[in-house]
Amino acid sequence: MADQRLVGNDASSAAQEAEQRSVAARPDDEIINDDERERFFWESRYPPVAVARIRLDAAYVVCVFLLSLGGLLITWRGDLFDLVGCQSCSRVTLGRYSYLFFAGLLGGSLFGLKYLYKVVARGWWNLDRELWRFFSPWLAGGMALGVGALANAGLFGFTVNDSPSGASFVSLGFIAGYFADSASRKMQEIADTLFGTRLH
Repeated sequence: MADQRLVGNDASSAAQEAEQRSVAARPDDEIINDDERERFFWESRYPPVAVARIRLDAAYVVCVFLLSLGGLLITWRGDLFDLVGCQSCSRVTLGRYSYLFFAGLLGGSLFGLKYLYKVVARGWWNLDRELWRFFSPWLAGGMALGVGALANAGLFGFTVNDSPSGASFVSLGFIAGYFADSASRKMQEIADTLFGTRLH
């Protein structure tokens, strides 16, 4: 308990010092100073324990980003079909949905990186968002799969099923992953139409 109080006091002191070192927002802050810092104040406003966790978050999201690129590469090369070892599976269908998933994972990880650097710079990073940062890219990949399946079924008013190129699936998956919240709302609209009630 004493250690927890000590960490809490350190965090409180760091927050007070950061607030004192901050300046009021200006019209050009989005271009020059969107984290509202004093000029020449270059040191981190976070305590060392928070800096370590932030670096761990960043390393994790970068690893997911690299994994998504690797997944897209092995799908493009055709190696994924051999790795799965499912002789009864359709190579074309597996490739399409692999493109969707890994592109969604790519979009989700890029969104996570953008979110991470913004909240860290602006002083909003906190441990309570850790689960969101961990699961968000994977949820984006799953969302891309769902969006792709719904699109192929024609429930979005368009289809990519007849496209001979993987680029269309990568594009759809990336958009669905990067804008996963918007994709989720669109799927909610479809659910309301099909089932006549709002799902939560």
